[in-house]
Amino acid sequence: MCKKEFRYQLKLSKINELKFLSHLDWQNLILKSLRRAGVHFALTEGFNKVPKISFSPALPLFIESMCELLNFITVEPLSESFLEDFKAAAPENLRIIAIKELENDGRRMVSLDNLIQWALYEAEIPKNNIVNKTLGISNFEDLRYTLEKCLSSNELFIEKKTKKGIIKQVNYRNSIKSAEICEGKLKFILKAGQNDSLPALRADEFLKYLFCKDAIFEIKRLSFFDKSLTEIL
Repeated sequence: MCKKEFRYQLKLSKINELKFLSHLDWQNLILKSLRRAGVHFALTEGFNKVPKISFSPALPLFIESMCELLNFITVEPLSESFLEDFKAAAPENLRIIAIKELENDGRRMVSLDNLIQWALYEAEIPKNNIVNKTLGISNFEDLRYTLEKCLSSNELFIEKKTKKGIIKQVNYRNSIKSAEICEGKLKFILKAGQNDSLPALRADEFLKYLFCKDAIFEIKRLSFFDKSLTEIL
């Protein structure tokens, strides 16, 4: 007799000091917080059983987020006090923004890394350092011109180091869906996740291309989208 399973999706915040956590540390923090909140995970089959859980694509260090997603399966429904229990069990800057129960159709849960295809970011523009010697950015008008030039071009080559340590030039132009300046902030949608022919582009690498390699930015991930650009959760 098959055990009944319950599927959930959480949208979480990762802000302030949590932006210094690696993706592995972030995953461990989530698991510990959920277990302390009384969640009973469904486990995989095999010798090394692990919770049936899926995380959104890794967030680079020093970037905050208001949309980290988590899909997981439990053997018991979440308790009525789950939100309060999680708040008590998790760090202050790790909060549940939204929660949704997913339909259990009996099939394997889709990996978030495959479901998510685009991500919306927001970056504080470094007003005292809007300078790029190559692109000649010195003010907001120059930045707008550079963005328009970037989006109208067929090529945008950025250096990428492979797992073997080889540096190669990758054309990321089609990995940029949009970019605009809004109220002194730069908002842009970049390719994320897997299961697509386009390479995923990191937000910090895109900004370093626009400005300079030594520039420091305050970046926040705001939303995830699927292949049809429908927002997830």
